[in-house]
Amino acid sequence: MNEPVKETVCMGKQNQAQIAYNSILRDIQENQLTQGQPIIEEEYARKLEMSRTPVREAIRILSVEGFVTVYPRKGAYVSVLTAQDVNDCYEMMEAVEGMIAYLAAQQPSEEHIHLLKELIISMNEQKSLSNFHKWKEYDIQFHRTLHLMCANKLLTYHVEKLFHKTYQIQTQFVSGVNLEKATLEHQAIVDSIIQRDSEQARHYTQQNWSRARHELVNYGYGDKPL
Repeated sequence: MNEPVKETVCMGKQNQAQIAYNSILRDIQENQLTQGQPIIEEEYARKLEMSRTPVREAIRILSVEGFVTVYPRKGAYVSVLTAQDVNDCYEMMEAVEGMIAYLAAQQPSEEHIHLLKELIISMNEQKSLSNFHKWKEYDIQFHRTLHLMCANKLLTYHVEKLFHKTYQIQTQFVSGVNLEKATLEHQAIVDSIIQRDSEQARHYTQQNWSRARHELVNYGYGDKPL
């Protein structure tokens, strides 16, 4: 008779850990928690109205994913990204999302094509206003739409964590993001998908990540060697 109760309690703890994970990750992505800043368990527990245990579990998962560094007897801190970290993350996105775009262009639905076109219009509007954060919202929707269009769900599952990290990087180096070039590259991706040209879709997607990689590494770290 007690087993369902135990299972419910266990699920409750898992759900709380997920809530804590989402909250901390969002703060890292949006640079509310900056690189090298300590993550105070008590503060999140109080803010989220939960015990420290699920917050601690969330921090553990984030440390495995590379967003957080835990030092024995010192606590947890937002990981400090090196130029190599940024380079490696974007290099991976260039390869993996290039394949996602390749597959997405093979049999795109009219619904997805329409959505991509609408997102390009919105990105152009925000680019004209120099509103990076709003532009980034549409950019995220754009890439997530490509992921939905990809039949290989193993690819899209593994690209998600990398995608979170690129958001963190871009919000840290807002001035290093070239909205003009980025929007034009997204338009080229859409045009390739409309034409069912998988190779071109992959080419422009890889170009998008490659250009961003070089620009952000140069903007954020200058001439420091990788």
